[in-house]
Amino acid sequence: MRAHKLSDCCRSPSSLFASVYPEMITIYKQLKAERQSQQQWERELRERELRLKGREEALDRLTDLEEMLNTRMQTIEEKHQRKLNQMQDLLRQKNKENRRLKSSFDMIKTMNDNMKRQVNEISEQNRKLENQSKRVQARLENLQRKYEHGFASRDCHKRSTDCINPPKKGRAAASGKPSSSEDRASQSSLKLLALLLDWILDRQMFSFIAGREGTHVDLEVTLKERCLKVLPLLVDQLRQNPLSEPGLLLNLLRLIHWVLRCIESNTQHVVLFATLQRLGEAVSNPPCQSTVPQSEDPDLSKTYGGLAGKPCRNWPLYRSPCSHSRILSILIVFRTVTQADVLARALDSLHSTLTCEESRGLFIRYGGVQALLPVLQGGFGGQHSPIDILMKLTEESRHLNPFLDACSCEEFFQMAYRLLKNRHLDLLSLEKLSIILQKLSGIRKNRHLFGLSSVHHQIQELHHRINQANTFLHLNLRSILHNLK
Repeated sequence: MRAHKLSDCCRSPSSLFASVYPEMITIYKQLKAERQSQQQWERELRERELRLKGREEALDRLTDLEEMLNTRMQTIEEKHQRKLNQMQDLLRQKNKENRRLKSSFDMIKTMNDNMKRQVNEISEQNRKLENQSKRVQARLENLQRKYEHGFASRDCHKRSTDCINPPKKGRAAASGKPSSSEDRASQSSLKLLALLLDWILDRQMFSFIAGREGTHVDLEVTLKERCLKVLPLLVDQLRQNPLSEPGLLLNLLRLIHWVLRCIESNTQHVVLFATLQRLGEAVSNPPCQSTVPQSEDPDLSKTYGGLAGKPCRNWPLYRSPCSHSRILSILIVFRTVTQADVLARALDSLHSTLTCEESRGLFIRYGGVQALLPVLQGGFGGQHSPIDILMKLTEESRHLNPFLDACSCEEFFQMAYRLLKNRHLDLLSLEKLSIILQKLSGIRKNRHLFGLSSVHHQIQELHHRINQANTFLHLNLRSILHNLK
């Protein structure tokens, strides 16, 4: 067909041109329309590309922002996790502390219940003992009246016998025994008075010379010699002291106790065994038992104990009605007597005496703690042991701090170390000793004494060795170790 057209064109160019031109115009229009559509499409593509670039940039910014937010969230999450772990640890510690406090509270509550029960039992026992004491006191008063009545009857009988037999009375007077006893008592009193006056005057003279000349006068040798000289005379005077002079008896006991402390504090310690034995007998026995010579006449042995026919006391000095004299007598017994039965009775008397606060103050002021340590070391005791005496002094009173100061010495801590080291010490005594040491551990200056005497290490060993069932002792030992940290 194309060959036919070409042949037609060759034949008539004008007709060919006329036929091609419209077609070319049509093609041109089509191409122009196509070009316009392509340009329009290109503009749309450029706009879309610009929009895509804008979106891409926005997406990049969002990506960076997301990364930043992720990093910040991770940091915040880690910080929050750390705080959460810390709070959990703190919560576990608080729970542990609460459990420990609850356990301690339960133990203390159990101990409180036990102590209440013990207090009730002791109160009941105390009431029974008070009733028994009243009955015994009434019986003692009856026996005392009976004894006085019998003594008066025997005295009347003896007088009537003497009136009937005057030659026998004359022979008894001629023997001179009562007068010689009175002469010896008078001579001993005069010697004691002369020695004490000489002592006082020399003391004043030495003080005057030392103050006037500015020199130091050493009285240690003179004090030692005079203490050794005056002690036998004081013992004789104590044995002859009448019952009607309680003030003289108290001053004699004070002076004797002071002399004993001076002799003990001397470095060159001289022991007067016979004098100390006589002193212990004079304090621990009634004069009717310790000073009466052996005689076949019972009436003579009963009336000879008083001086010049005066009434004789029938109780030892450590049971004196005066608490001051009783405290001094007990301390003298501790320093002079070694018999277990006498020391046991003195400890029982001391325990009942220390119920009064005034007696506690006297006991501490006269150095009773130091005097009690040898008795504690010897293991003496009857119904009440030396540890019971110390426990009596640990009760709340105005004398508690002076007592703790008196116990804050190396001798007491050495004694405590020996007691803690003793495997045969009973549990009750160990608990009482732990109470005293717990109070002493609260004083800061005692920490070096705990370490110096090895009491600290002994308490640590005892704390590890003790049975956990003994909650009271275990709690006290833990408190001591806590105070010594």
